[in-house]
Amino acid sequence: RKMALQAEDRKTENAGAGGMMKKLKPPIDFSLEYDEYTLKATQYNICSCARPHMRAFHLAWTSFLMAFIAWFSFAPLTPAIKKSLGLSNADILWANIASVLSTVFARFAIGPIMDHIGPRKGQAFLLVFASIPTYFAGLVQSLAGLAIVRALVGVVGATFVGCQFWCTLMFEKEIAGTVNAIAGGWGNLGGGLTQAIMVGIYNMNTASPSCDEECGWRNAFYIPATCLLFAAFAVIQFGDDCPQGQYVPPVHHKNEGQKASVADVAKNPQVWVLVVQYACCFGMELHVNNTIAFYYFDRFGLTLTTAGLIASLFGLMNLFARAWGGMISDSCYTRWGMTGRKYAHVALTCGEGIFLVVFSRMPTLAAAIAMMIIFSLFVQSAEGSTFGIVPYVDPKNTGGVCGFVGAGGNIGAVIWGFLFLVTPNFADGYLILGCIVFAVGILGIPTIWVEDTSHRKGSIGSIQEGSTRGDRGEKTLDGKSSAVELHRAVSHV
Repeated sequence: RKMALQAEDRKTENAGAGGMMKKLKPPIDFSLEYDEYTLKATQYNICSCARPHMRAFHLAWTSFLMAFIAWFSFAPLTPAIKKSLGLSNADILWANIASVLSTVFARFAIGPIMDHIGPRKGQAFLLVFASIPTYFAGLVQSLAGLAIVRALVGVVGATFVGCQFWCTLMFEKEIAGTVNAIAGGWGNLGGGLTQAIMVGIYNMNTASPSCDEECGWRNAFYIPATCLLFAAFAVIQFGDDCPQGQYVPPVHHKNEGQKASVADVAKNPQVWVLVVQYACCFGMELHVNNTIAFYYFDRFGLTLTTAGLIASLFGLMNLFARAWGGMISDSCYTRWGMTGRKYAHVALTCGEGIFLVVFSRMPTLAAAIAMMIIFSLFVQSAEGSTFGIVPYVDPKNTGGVCGFVGAGGNIGAVIWGFLFLVTPNFADGYLILGCIVFAVGILGIPTIWVEDTSHRKGSIGSIQEGSTRGDRGEKTLDGKSSAVELHRAVSHV
């Protein structure tokens, strides 16, 4: 309550600043070093849950993790669902497409909305909304019912926008790549965990003599649905929208009088360039999450349980792989600025395409697993490097940019799903996708041109003192060397 009241006072005090940034007073003692002009943290401490920065970070990724588990809870149970409902491979692909297509619209919509209401309310709404169809998922009787339920549950995929927007509001751009990548990667970890969790729930159900295979999958969705409600409660009850407490819309130091506008996002060509790039990394991850278990089940003749556990390895790489991408992006930024971020992303995307092609040609199970893991490292690292660039595109429309680029991932998943409908088999589909990804990665060289919009790189002369620590008030960073010093300060993590 104290933070909310002081946030209102500061909004009035700083109105009409005329483009000159003023120092802000923290509403509470911060445990992290922070920028005096934005109150955003200039470092992070994974082992801390202190308000407001680290608590928001942990709520952002855990809420997205719960969302991801529910979103892809159907995938590992696909063989059982297919048998029970009498579906074909094409029917399963149509249901997969429905699950990611709805997220496209949800992400486009929620980003600009969060620019006005903040991340907490938007995140909680999505979690509660998706819990309802998840509770009723076991009642489907046909392809149409399955597609509708998966589409409704797919809306929860838009929590990714809240995850990235929330972290961007809490942390300075110099560590945006790393922080966004860790939060996004740990959230995406749900894609791997759900493969193991849902198979475990299914086996637990079928262990009862009175529960057959159909009973096993139909009663497996209550646990992820309940987890969504717990996550929504935690976000609302324990989180802060931004360092000021109550939500304060972000501004850019060069145009503080301008407000967020979805039209500005839509007409920015760099947004659409990143939409295409993200379609080839996160879109690829979504598509693989939907198909990989069935690929192993069908091609190598594995059981549902074994195929699901092997498929979980792909998503489990998110534990560190996406963070690697963000750290690589931040490291290149300290040496070569935005050009470094661009070429880091291009290299990771091209590597993703190469190893996907190799994976598609593997004739044995062991070789396929090994190449899938390497391919997964590049996919998720490319996701992290993409969102190392996103916070610089349009600071006042950060939520909108996150929404548009995040939707690009789902657009890609929809396109790849349609592609698999016309390919003779999944292996050839993966081969074609690998070639497409490599080509898009190369195209990033002439098309990605994002300006460095961080005030901490010397964009305005009034910023001299850099950042301080809440409980000591020490001077730690200054001028154009801030990014380098900051990278050294957090590199041990």
